[in-house]
Amino acid sequence: MQARYLVCPLLALALLSGCDDHNHFTVISSGYTSIEDGAISIQSSQIVLNPEHGPSATIGGSGDFAVDGKPVPITPAQRALLLQYYVGAMAVRDDGVATGKAATTAAGKAIKQALSSDDKGKSTKDKVGAEGDKINKAASKICDDLAQIRDAQDQLATQLDAFKPYAQLITAQSVSECRKGDND
Repeated sequence: MQARYLVCPLLALALLSGCDDHNHFTVISSGYTSIEDGAISIQSSQIVLNPEHGPSATIGGSGDFAVDGKPVPITPAQRALLLQYYVGAMAVRDDGVATGKAATTAAGKAIKQALSSDDKGKSTKDKVGAEGDKINKAASKICDDLAQIRDAQDQLATQLDAFKPYAQLITAQSVSECRKGDND
């Protein structure tokens, strides 16, 4: 494949790097992130849980938990789990942005390579493949973040009754499909 034909696919990859075909996460910007097709969203510095049925809930940066705008009393152990959930969701956003940046960098390098007449013995395909590996490595961190959210979610479901309606927002299948996507 000639280098100039790689430019458009790499640019598309850069633009879509925060998405996957199962809608697990979509990084819109650093101010808003949607996880699991909107079941979890990050709006500025607040995590919003949006179950299919029932009221929304929020998790704040200090581990506060509110359902339908009403604060829920929590223990220190529950706060620690809510903070784990919060940190995992924020990491999805941050790692999604990092993945997008890696894809943009890869696209820029591919364009530069495509326009360069000096190949220095290494094929464009090899160089693009190396950049793709960097993108995949960055994207795999998102799967780790989903697993962290899932772990906190499972523990919260058993320790905080008010959290039970939000206990299936990240499923084991979500994490599994994300990791499968890493290996495709």
